[in-house]
Amino acid sequence: MLRPSHSLTIALALVACTDPAASDTKTTSESSSGSSATGTSSEGSSTPTDVGTGPGSTTGDITSGSTSQAETSASTSQAETSESTSTTSTGEGTTEDPTETGGEDPFKVGIALKQLCRNDTSSMCGVTPDDELVCWGLVDSPFFKVPPGKVKSVSPQCFYAVLESGELHRIRDFPSEPLDLPGGPFVLAGGEYPYGCAMAANDEVTCWVAEGYTAIETPPPGPYVALEDAREGNCQMCGLRGDGSLVCWRRPVKGDWGASCGGGVWNGAAEGTYTKFIGSTFQSVRLMNDKGQLVWFEPGSEGSLYVAPLFASGGFAEADALVGLRQSGELLYFENGMGDGVPILPGAYTTFRGDHNGGCAIRQSDSRVVCWGEGEYGQFDPPKE
Repeated sequence: MLRPSHSLTIALALVACTDPAASDTKTTSESSSGSSATGTSSEGSSTPTDVGTGPGSTTGDITSGSTSQAETSASTSQAETSESTSTTSTGEGTTEDPTETGGEDPFKVGIALKQLCRNDTSSMCGVTPDDELVCWGLVDSPFFKVPPGKVKSVSPQCFYAVLESGELHRIRDFPSEPLDLPGGPFVLAGGEYPYGCAMAANDEVTCWVAEGYTAIETPPPGPYVALEDAREGNCQMCGLRGDGSLVCWRRPVKGDWGASCGGGVWNGAAEGTYTKFIGSTFQSVRLMNDKGQLVWFEPGSEGSLYVAPLFASGGFAEADALVGLRQSGELLYFENGMGDGVPILPGAYTTFRGDHNGGCAIRQSDSRVVCWGEGEYGQFDPPKE
């Protein structure tokens, strides 16, 4: 029988105590968006043996730029005092939202957001309804540059923003990794150092590459609705088209691409229909398909596809490692990679970033961000109005 983790047991018990109706309310049953250290993979296709990870992966952050896929965290969820209480009028009376009951709740409620992203485990960012990017956690570094004013779009893992003017903006901009970005105007962008691409309003795609790297393949024509944030060390970059098709192209590397990337048979066109990027590794990209399954695609291994067993039943809007967000909104942790899952938070959500130990999600009812867990840098303490 599935047993919830200690922190989750505390969370659910506290909710039950502070809201008597919570135990009678059934939560409805899907980031990152999205990766830091480069991983390794053997040549060709590999078969994962861990239900939470995929080909050639190790354990890491689901939304940082790492080539690892399963996210772990050293932090554990702890009760934190909240002084706010939110009520919702139903016409038949007033009911409390189960994630804002007051008292010592193990979760924190912040401002309204419409998108979440993070480029490492020490920070979190979101786009407000007014199209401004806000970030919290370890963001006071001179190399972490939150864009001024409004944004048109933000890349899946929060590496690039397209400003209202159409200019490109690097959110994490290290002087040791200089890039000469094209002027635009653009509507969306993806990539990271040393390579990226952006699409203009006329669907034309422009790419750039750092000095010392050689572009070896032109992206297939769009239009795209998302461009992946391929990290340094990845062998491919991918784009998701409006019809749900997925295409990838060989990303620049230093030296010989075949020698660096395994020399397998290349097939950059994936079978099936897809909805959202989750992350990427050395030789694969992982994303959700239209069945609600978490899928790994390896273009350098004859275009092989792998469905994560834990989420093979489908019905998820987002999933990674041992956490899945059902399309109905229930955010679940699958302890030991099996069972029906236990709720991380009460209520229903539209997207999440993080793992069962700590993360943030956007609530369906009012679009406010709800975070859980304790972060060393305040990455799970969202801004409040």
